[in-house]
Amino acid sequence: MLNLSIYFAIFKRVCYFNCPLYFDYKMHLKVVYVTVGTTKFDALINVMTSEEALCALQKHKCQKLVLQHGNSTPVSATNLSQINNKYGIQVEQYKFRPNGEDIKAADVIIGHAGAGTCMDILSNGKPGLIVVNDELMDNHQLELARQLASERYLYYCRVNEVSGKIATLDFDALQPYEPATENMQKFVNALNELMTH
Repeated sequence: MLNLSIYFAIFKRVCYFNCPLYFDYKMHLKVVYVTVGTTKFDALINVMTSEEALCALQKHKCQKLVLQHGNSTPVSATNLSQINNKYGIQVEQYKFRPNGEDIKAADVIIGHAGAGTCMDILSNGKPGLIVVNDELMDNHQLELARQLASERYLYYCRVNEVSGKIATLDFDALQPYEPATENMQKFVNALNELMTH
């Protein structure tokens, strides 16, 4: 017979709320906003509602996940209910609407690596993880993502890395973006350079 304290330690380590142990989370991400803009990016919506991502969000004390799915397939009502019951995370989803309030309410923003999404994250002073959509033709997202990450304004990854990044990134380590004229000009110049290649 196992000692109760040993059993509890094993339980806590292996199956805390059905999720594997990642790290001891310090940053709480109570509200997470996910946006795909006007694109169809089913892979991002699917990974955000996967068990691995939901476990990572749960460990960060996520209470609400807002999915702006754009032209992607929405999550079924059955799956939304299962997520709430299993992980305690309320999921709200919509195709399009003004997103200013969603951005302001979010503790972190996870979105496709489009220029508009990047600027929304930066100009609102939010920590962000931008996800490169490798399915796009003439994809300039990777170059933009690398540039912003090199300046430590945002993190970036590919869709298959999202769950691991949520689990391990320290969003508090990001630099705040200063919306000074010279910073905006650097952003516009970098974007223009990407578009001319």
